[in-house]
Amino acid sequence: MRPNFFFTFSGWLRRSKSVPLRAHLCKVWLIILAAARPSQRCAGPKQLAETYKGFVSNGRPVGFASWESVKLPIYSCPVKVKLKPSSNGSGGDGGVLASKPVFKIYDSYEIGYYEGGAWRTVRASTLQKAKTKGKKIAKRLAKNGSQAIGLSQEECRVYVAAKNILQPHNLQVDAAARLVDDLLRRLGGASLQQAVDFFNAHGKRVIAGAKTTAAFDVYIEDLKRRGVGFHHLRDVKRFVGSFVKAFPGEIAVIRTSEIDVYLDKLGGKARNKNNARDRIISFFNFMVQKGYLPKGIDHAAKSSTAFTDPRPVITSEEEAVASAEATDLYLPEDMGKILAAAEIDERVTLELKAFSGLRTEELARMWWVLINAKAGYINVTDAVAKVNQRAVPILENLRRRLAAYPEAEKRDKISKRWGSSNSLYHVWKRVTDKAGLPYKKNAFRNSYISYRLAQTKDINLVAYERGNSPEMVRKYYLDLVTPDQAAAWFSL
Repeated sequence: MRPNFFFTFSGWLRRSKSVPLRAHLCKVWLIILAAARPSQRCAGPKQLAETYKGFVSNGRPVGFASWESVKLPIYSCPVKVKLKPSSNGSGGDGGVLASKPVFKIYDSYEIGYYEGGAWRTVRASTLQKAKTKGKKIAKRLAKNGSQAIGLSQEECRVYVAAKNILQPHNLQVDAAARLVDDLLRRLGGASLQQAVDFFNAHGKRVIAGAKTTAAFDVYIEDLKRRGVGFHHLRDVKRFVGSFVKAFPGEIAVIRTSEIDVYLDKLGGKARNKNNARDRIISFFNFMVQKGYLPKGIDHAAKSSTAFTDPRPVITSEEEAVASAEATDLYLPEDMGKILAAAEIDERVTLELKAFSGLRTEELARMWWVLINAKAGYINVTDAVAKVNQRAVPILENLRRRLAAYPEAEKRDKISKRWGSSNSLYHVWKRVTDKAGLPYKKNAFRNSYISYRLAQTKDINLVAYERGNSPEMVRKYYLDLVTPDQAAAWFSL
């Protein structure tokens, strides 16, 4: 508001003859000034001030202190205090090693208000104490707000008109001013009209205030009704469940930048982070479909960043040679040693794993009756498959090996003694240790895909047989081995 406006306003008050009206209007006008004054409370969201005075986690008040028409917002502004550094041992020359700075964060709540021609703030260590202090301030402002304030006739007309307009909404003029001020600040430069238009276009069909925790419970039940596999459900609970614990609040306020930071902090390589990202995107897609998020606009997870591992830098000829060798595969001669070290019931699981490329979870659920040796394929049914049902060809060396087992033994499940992925992992590790070779996770399946691709040169065929996408085959298995190595592998 312009300075000359206040001079006119003050002069009118001194000339006004209606003392009660003047007192009431001036009290309200003082509160409007407080609401309209720029906020000076704390550093922005999730940012620490240089003085270590706290931050507002989401820019929204956590409570209010009220008296009559005066309503003061209370904000959570924790205070970060740098503690005195302690000694961390002695250095090589007898000096003391400097320790890293240690900080402690204390709860703090702040109230901002306008009084006596200045913007003031008070703090309290608890929300209840802040409400007590704020109530006293609100009471004082309600009683003394008419001091040295005046209104012109035009301003009085505006006030009366505003009061009449707000009456059906049960809002006082000062409360309406604070509400408008808060909304405009949260819109960050957009107009209230734009916000209303967006809500009319998208928000009316959205479940207001929905939280990720409630949506996650509905998502899990929906997946169960759709009959997804055990391992698919397990991965959803692992990746999406952890995400929901990190973001238990409202769905609509989650930002893409926050998802990127969350994914970046996950352990493992890029593939693990991208697996988590894919599950989170599927969860957000579900929330759009079920009305937790608006349709027609990209949700926050869709725009999140996909990760890639840094490309290694080669600095020597030895490193160049090593980079051309696949580290997550077994060579044909190594596989021969592993099979020779295995017992009969161990060997059949290794043969199917290495020469058909079945996933470990699928092998644990595979039955002999699903191996159609005459037709030349393994029927990976929907109940067995981890991802997609498919027919896996039985290649010549695998057909020969399976034919060596007596028909009387080809009953029930193939892995009778080991019914889980974890138990098979321990069996295979014991066999590789016995053969004097390291156990490489996923190396049996990876070896098969790589050798099969070198044999067929058909990415789409290999992707179908293995239940992968062509993109995955192209990215991880292309040109890792030679056709000669492939011939040696499938001759075992």
